[in-house]
Amino acid sequence: MRIAFFPINKAAEVQAGANLLQVLLANEFKVRSVCRGRGICATCSVKVRGNPGCLSPATPQELKTLSLIVGADASTRLACQSRVLGDGLTIELPQGLYVETLQELLDLIGEEAVSDYLHPVTGAVMIPKAKLITRSQLQLFKSLTDEVSKIAD
Repeated sequence: MRIAFFPINKAAEVQAGANLLQVLLANEFKVRSVCRGRGICATCSVKVRGNPGCLSPATPQELKTLSLIVGADASTRLACQSRVLGDGLTIELPQGLYVETLQELLDLIGEEAVSDYLHPVTGAVMIPKAKLITRSQLQLFKSLTDEVSKIAD
């Protein structure tokens, strides 16, 4: 079975029943899974752009999590909860970088954001692309490390 990845114009061959997150990781996409595949965070969310019937149906846990993700719509799926069932699937990879710890942002103070920095639970843009990362912005995210730790445990 073949999966196409948008917008990078790359494809991969997978076996029926393959977990989509594992497919992404095997193809060296830097997708995070803060919750370790339990379907309770936004870090592995993707958009299905073609042949959504090629994925397993969404689980109740996945639907609950998707209801909390900013910008999620009917095409959004959690890769960790999705299995490839058919040929011709097209997946759009997330645009932006997920932040897991406050330390990640502290290390970037004074630099311009190279991409949108996204909240790992909601997928909301925390720092927009091209914005200078400052200490004052970090005050908004000081509970982030605790929040992510609770999810990961």
